[in-house]
Parts: sequence; structure tokens; C-alpha cells
Amino acid sequence: MGNVRIIHTADNHIGLKFNNYRGSNAQSALIQERFDALQNIVDASKQKDAHFLVVAGDLFDDLKVTIKDIKTVVEILKKSPAEVLVLPGNHDYYDGKDNKLWKGFLDASENTNIRLLNESGVYRTEVDGKSICFYPSPCASKHHEGHVIGWVNDIQKDPNEIHVGIAHGNVDGLGVDDADRYFNMSETDLRAAGIDFWLLGHIHVPFPAPTSIGNPLFFMPATHTPESIKRKIPGHAWFIEIIEKKQLRFEQLNTGNLRFSRQILTFGRNYSLSDFQREELGWRNQKLILDLKLSGSISENDLTDLGEHLRTLQNYYLQIDIENTVGVAVDAAFIQKTYAEGTTAYQWLSAISEEPESELALQLAYSLLNPNAQKS
Repeated sequence: MGNVRIIHTADNHIGLKFNNYRGSNAQSALIQERFDALQNIVDASKQKDAHFLVVAGDLFDDLKVTIKDIKTVVEILKKSPAEVLVLPGNHDYYDGKDNKLWKGFLDASENTNIRLLNESGVYRTEVDGKSICFYPSPCASKHHEGHVIGWVNDIQKDPNEIHVGIAHGNVDGLGVDDADRYFNMSETDLRAAGIDFWLLGHIHVPFPAPTSIGNPLFFMPATHTPESIKRKIPGHAWFIEIIEKKQLRFEQLNTGNLRFSRQILTFGRNYSLSDFQREELGWRNQKLILDLKLSGSISENDLTDLGEHLRTLQNYYLQIDIENTVGVAVDAAFIQKTYAEGTTAYQWLSAISEEPESELALQLAYSLLNPNAQKS
């Protein structure tokens, strides 16, 4: 008998509006990226010949996703050769009411390979003669005190079958939920279920480390593509293969196309304009959203050149946001050029410049003398 193969994703948040980029090319690109990265997951399910593609919650960003977006998601998912198992998470929860999201999803996915796991209960299926039992624990609300996986503990489990839990919520030690609002689970809770492993969603970082083989208690895939400057990862999904004696072989897949990066740089003695220009050249990427924060001081000529350089950068990135507080470097040459010899300012700044390690003190003294000094 062959191995059982699973692609595991979660927190896709289709329908996220990215209003902080409203009206920009980045906004439309980020919205489209949610679909493109989902297509990458479907492509991976083909390449890996997966039996199951499991979405462990928050496929959608909220219950108000448009019918057009719902149908687009279904069109993507139904192209997977795998059986697609979709669990409602806390953003796209299923409370039993006839809401537009899941009614539209069920209508669009009728007679396809997609199964909505909107009720707690064992879903038993088979792969090449191997019995697989899935234990879905869907979210019925956006917030909930404690977890909803306790029902799994009471189910009798045949050790000859494969038992896989699917849930969505915070895991102690991985995410922060001081108010206990996000379906909090502990490793003790997960272990008490007595199943082989869990496929989880909600925490937007991957777990465990991609060590390739072993028996982790649970998996978190992270988002399938980054959604903000807080995410340095490229977007991930898991490929999990159940091999002999229920051991797991797992591989972290990179599924995102766009990237975010934040660079915080300080100009001065140890970092020059030429350093920045050389480094920035290596960052350039039309699929990168760059948040650039610059401070420190450089010569007047370099300050002018820096301003000119920064004005050209929008052409090289999907989006670049610049916070620039770089000022002119105050040194002996600058003092002589700026102030008449014998003036109080000239004498004060010159005296400071003669002290060792005086750069910071000079900048502070200059800023006190010129509180409205122009910065590029």
C-alpha cells in the first residue's frame, strides 16, 4: 500500500481588503495574490500527488466575502486532484445560520471534490485500503473561551486506522491570547484526544521546524502568502506524508509570490551613502513591498544625492514607503562654511568638534541652534 499524502494550509484570508494600501497598485496586487498563492497550493497538490488538501480554517477573511470571490476560490480548489477538506475558522465561522458565505460556497462546490467540514464528527474515508479518520472541530463564532476539540477524546479509535484532527485556534506557547478569546488549546488538550496528529490554523507562523521526519503532535502552516510588513516569511504550506508505522515525513512548501521587507538604517561613520546605494540595489524586486526607515547624518552633498536616489525608487518595487530623517553631518568644514568666524555658534560648535567622539554632541548642538533645519 502507498503512503498517504496531505497538503495542509490555513489562514488564507481570501477577501482581505488591504485598505492601508488603498488606491495603490500594491492593493490590487495583494488582493490578487491571495488567489495566486492558493493556486500555488493546488499546483503543489498536483506535483505531490496528494490525496487530501486540508484547509484548517480562515480560508476566507470574513462572512461578507463576495459571491464572485467565493466562486473564484471554488474554481481554484476544484482543480486539485486531491479531496479538498475545508474547516470554518474564527474569521469564516459557521454558526448553523444560512449565511451568504457558506451557502454560496456549498452551492458553488456542489458535485466537486470539495467537502465543507462544518460539523464536529468523524469523517472516515479510505486511501489504497488504508482507513483515514478526520476529526474536524469547526469554529461556530469569531471568539470563544477555550477550545472545541474535547469531543474527540470520547471517540473510540482503532489503532489500525490513521487518525487526524483538524482545528483552528490559539496554541499555548505559540500565540498570545491573554483574554482567552481565540479557542485556546494546550499541548495537553491536543494529546488527550488520542489521535496521531493535528492539522491546525490560526497562528500565522509555521510549526514545527522543517526537520523532515518524525511525529509532531501538530502542524501550523502559517499564512500561504504574507499579509503585512510583520511577516518576513514567504508564505508556507505543509506537505505531509504518512509512511510506515504512522511516521510522518514533512516538507515546508513556499507558496507566496509577494514579499514584505522593513529596513531600518542609520547613516554615520559606519554606514555611508555608497553603502546604502550598493545594498539597495540588491533589494530591488517588483514583487517586494519595502518599508524603509532612514536616520543619522551625512555630508550636504551626500544628503542631496540621497534625496535624488530616493525619488527614483518607486520604479523598482511594488510599493515603497520611506521615512527619512537623515540630516546634514556637522563637522569642521560644515561649521566653517555655515557660520561666520567669531560668532557664538561658530565658537560653540568648533569647541565641541575638538572633543573626541563628538559626532552625536555636534548633531544635538546643531539641532538646538537650528530647530527647523531642513532634512531631505
